[in-house]
Amino acid sequence: MPEKIEINTMIARNVYASESFEFIKNSLKNFCNYEIKENPIEIHRQNKTYEYTDEYKVYGSRVQGIKYHTHYKIMGQGSEDYSIFHVSNETFGFADFWIKFTISTHDGLILEFDVKDEKNAKKITENFEADFSYCREQSKEEIFDELIDELRTIGTKDHGQYGIKLGLKAVEIFPKDFWARFYLGCSFALNNKQSLAIKHLEEAVKIDPKSYDALYNLGRSYLDNKDYNNAKRVLLDAVKLSPKNHAIIYHLALAYDELKLKDEALKYYQKAIETAPEKTTKGLISFYAEAKEKSEKIK
Repeated sequence: MPEKIEINTMIARNVYASESFEFIKNSLKNFCNYEIKENPIEIHRQNKTYEYTDEYKVYGSRVQGIKYHTHYKIMGQGSEDYSIFHVSNETFGFADFWIKFTISTHDGLILEFDVKDEKNAKKITENFEADFSYCREQSKEEIFDELIDELRTIGTKDHGQYGIKLGLKAVEIFPKDFWARFYLGCSFALNNKQSLAIKHLEEAVKIDPKSYDALYNLGRSYLDNKDYNNAKRVLLDAVKLSPKNHAIIYHLALAYDELKLKDEALKYYQKAIETAPEKTTKGLISFYAEAKEKSEKIK
């Protein structure tokens, strides 16, 4: 029966890709008395620019040996780009003996094998544990760093639901960490749970009162929660820290507008128009058109 061993930690996801090939090569030598030569007998590549690259190799002979596959893929768009890389090596052509070892930057280490001889199957497990059991050992700090890294890169998945899951774990480990509170708050906001977003973003601001990003996101959540006085308060603090940030200026104008303070609203809409790029570009959302439209209504 096929067996599978998985280790998915930050350490496992950073194991050298070459370790997969070496483990399979040594297994064939030890259990099948089969030597793999250094150079492949076949190489095939295919790719789509800016999307993925695949490379296939065959080692040994056309009858038996190792099939090698690497896959590199770009995920997301714009500022949310991230990449996934995995390499897998698997045996072929050996009676009652099959092993596949995958190393992935997303899924860590995955060893699969179907070996009829129970002693050999047990030894394969022992060899794997001897080589890679260290990957299971993670300190609290390493687990936390891994969570923050994922929050930074893919926390927006599923409208923030993925970020909420990761953020709650991070806050449980270090409740006074700015980034844990900040990313969790932003994830709740993206998931349209503004009261919870406000709770965690307020904590982030307490930890770092000079973070205009935290103040800006807190102000936006107050706006979405129709708490315009608090939105004005924190966005005024944010604009003092980043006076030329048109996104902060525009949302401060919205707060004044909702409070019926038209002169102040117009003042900040005009500032937003002056500081904003006219078009949204990669990684930068422009509020130029919105500010212009709303200022015209006030006039």
